[in-house]
Amino acid sequence: MVIDLSYPLIKIKDNLALRKDGTAVALYRIPNTPITVTDVKKKSKHKNLVNRVLLKLKNQKNFQLSLIPKDYLLEEKMRDFSTALADDAFEAGKYYLDKNVTDLTAEMEIPYQYDWLIAIDVRKSLVESSLKSMVFEKVDKVASAGMSLAGYEVPLNETWYEDFLSDEASVYQILRPLKAKRLSDSDTFYYQRMQYLRYIPHLKEEVIANREIVNVMDSVITVIEGGFLKIESAYGISYLDILPIGKLPTIFNGFHIAEFVQRFSFPVELNILGEFIDNSSIKGTMARSNIRYLNIMKEAQSSNTVQQEEIILGNMSLKDLMRKVGKKESLVEFSANLILSASSIASLRKRRQIVLNYFQDLKVGVYEAKFDTAYLFQSTLIGQRLQRTSKFWNHLTLVRGLSELMLFTNTYSGNRIGWYIGRVDNNLNQWDDLPSAVSASKNIVLYNATVGNKEDVEGKQTKNPHFAITGATGEGKSYLSEMIFILTSFEQVKLLYIDPKRSIRKHWEEKIKSSIFRKKYPLLANHISTFNFVTLDSKIESNKGVLDPIVVLLDKFVDEEGQTTYDENNAISTAKNMLFYLLRDEDLTIKQKTVLGDVISMVVRRRVDGEVVGFRTVLDLLVADERSEIADLGEYLVSAVDNSILELAFSYGDVAGLSYDKRVTVLEVADLSLPKSSGNNKDIKLSDHEQKSIVLMFALGAFCRRFGERNRYEDTIEFFDEAWVMMASNEGQEVIDNMKRIGRYYNNVLGLITQSVHDTNSEDDATGFGTLFAFKQPAELGAILDHVGLENNEENLEWISNMISGQCLYKDVYGNLNMITVHTNHKGIDELLKPMKATIASSLENKYAG
Repeated sequence: MVIDLSYPLIKIKDNLALRKDGTAVALYRIPNTPITVTDVKKKSKHKNLVNRVLLKLKNQKNFQLSLIPKDYLLEEKMRDFSTALADDAFEAGKYYLDKNVTDLTAEMEIPYQYDWLIAIDVRKSLVESSLKSMVFEKVDKVASAGMSLAGYEVPLNETWYEDFLSDEASVYQILRPLKAKRLSDSDTFYYQRMQYLRYIPHLKEEVIANREIVNVMDSVITVIEGGFLKIESAYGISYLDILPIGKLPTIFNGFHIAEFVQRFSFPVELNILGEFIDNSSIKGTMARSNIRYLNIMKEAQSSNTVQQEEIILGNMSLKDLMRKVGKKESLVEFSANLILSASSIASLRKRRQIVLNYFQDLKVGVYEAKFDTAYLFQSTLIGQRLQRTSKFWNHLTLVRGLSELMLFTNTYSGNRIGWYIGRVDNNLNQWDDLPSAVSASKNIVLYNATVGNKEDVEGKQTKNPHFAITGATGEGKSYLSEMIFILTSFEQVKLLYIDPKRSIRKHWEEKIKSSIFRKKYPLLANHISTFNFVTLDSKIESNKGVLDPIVVLLDKFVDEEGQTTYDENNAISTAKNMLFYLLRDEDLTIKQKTVLGDVISMVVRRRVDGEVVGFRTVLDLLVADERSEIADLGEYLVSAVDNSILELAFSYGDVAGLSYDKRVTVLEVADLSLPKSSGNNKDIKLSDHEQKSIVLMFALGAFCRRFGERNRYEDTIEFFDEAWVMMASNEGQEVIDNMKRIGRYYNNVLGLITQSVHDTNSEDDATGFGTLFAFKQPAELGAILDHVGLENNEENLEWISNMISGQCLYKDVYGNLNMITVHTNHKGIDELLKPMKATIASSLENKYAG
């Protein structure tokens, strides 16, 4: 049976919509407030805020709240994001963006995200209140009704919305604490049209191409067997069911239905229609209910039966309500409906059963209402008011009770556009394995490392661009960091990955040389082969001098005015620091110090003038000096440099040095041995190798800093893996702190990958990290909670202790903090990120796992 549904709205203008009866409703999107599932304090604070806002809306009388699973628009997002791809990686990057769309759509049918919408009645401005104007308005309404009955269309005043602007402005002001956004004209149309496109794939830009109000209902709706609705549109077919909530818990506190709804692994829409009630009109009803409760309890007592707990709680709740009404606390009558949709009847039946079972366990009465689905569809349309004919499903509560539903919150994480890196996990218990956690959530996480320091990004709570990835060995931090590195390498960004473990190059080069891997993943293999792999190993002849500060720090760069120039001072100061630290235990004369500085400055100027010279030239000039104290100093330095790790930083200027021009560089550091910090390292005894490692750090740190600040108009990112190696010393800590300080101004991002959350803190630097990924570190559970800003209590400790390998806490630039399951749908990338091969023993271990 095809049904003809009457649509309540006839005209829209921006966020205002006009009803057929001449009244209007204003539409707003309420940005989701990010609240971690275990953050009790933040939940309480949020409920108090919602309560205060709703109380101020009492004069508006009617409202509608909707938690809408909106099409994630993944195809459009990935298409738009492709404009950020680098020219030299466009083909491969576009392939992986398209594969995200294909794979996630194949799994989820329609990837989705949740939006909160609120529709509130707005009143006409009382410009004229004379009896004469009221009479004319009444006559006009009667005449319009008569003409409509006669088959004539009554022309609508095109400036109708002007009468409602004043009240709409007042409503908008009330909603400001919730950061409400007025809907644009196109979004007002789109949200209405979505009611007739539930679970039907579409492109938003096509849907809003023609925004005539008549196009809102451009779908055929049929009631089919079982009371389901079949929706047919030009974009496809879907099936719909609506489950009204008919019985709520007697004790309303903590009934976070909006949070519960978002935990399902399929989209569930929550629709709430409410009306503020005049307290005086309800007192008689409450008195009669109280008498009825007393009679029931007396009957139970006289018949010697056990009084049911539900009756006692109900009577107590009623008396409490009567007291609060007597104190003039505001009451709301409301209905709540769960709207389910699917691509097939079988899928819809399965989803309905899951929802019914879930709320049954919560002792919440969700009714099937098979013969009322069409009516419920009509009654929940945007612009409708609460219907009295459905009072069997209506509920009465204080405004505070409504706020207990956890309105305007969600558990979304990540950027609105970017690379797919996993799913939000709302499960409070521990998963058996990672695939189970992935399949249980359809809450997609996208990440874009370059957004952190950009201005004017709506809702962003930090301008700190840096990110930290922490956790114990084997928990997944290297997997995530390397995945972000590979995915970001497709973008127009310069990348530097510092790998003290020396694990990446060997494994990746072995993979891309494999004929099997190249055949399966040709685009990825070719892309990885373009990376600039550099090993800082003094035993390799070609590596000697690649960190020469007079070579690598004297490259041309773009200054703040956009001019190309040299930075002589940086090269001179770095070279001086290196030699003076190497000689820190020697008693240098003033003459020796002066000559040392003069020779370095002279060599730097010679290189600027085009001569092929380097740091080794400085040593030769010192050795050749006619003054014995200078020559002896030069010979000492030559003996210290030769056959040591310092050979990496000394050359005659005839080496290329580490390149700033390569877009993607993986830099391995071999044989680096740094002492642990103990105040000033001058106070501790260093081994010869430790001292030389620190000297090399001056050069490495200067290179990394220059990498990020050469050109403030291009995005650069440095990944420091196993950063604890560097941060264990004062000098290494200084390198990191310097990188953090230049971040925002130079479009530079520092990614710190380390074992302990304590490595992200520095007494001398409060810059911190804007984005946090915290994997489990059993010895630091309390510190992890402090690190991400969660209360250190038993509930939170138990929650994060349930994380399995591959899961982490993720705090994004918008302040969202959730547990996520790291995941990639790209098998080739997954192979690169898993260096450990299966063995016979491990295979047998799995064989007998059951």
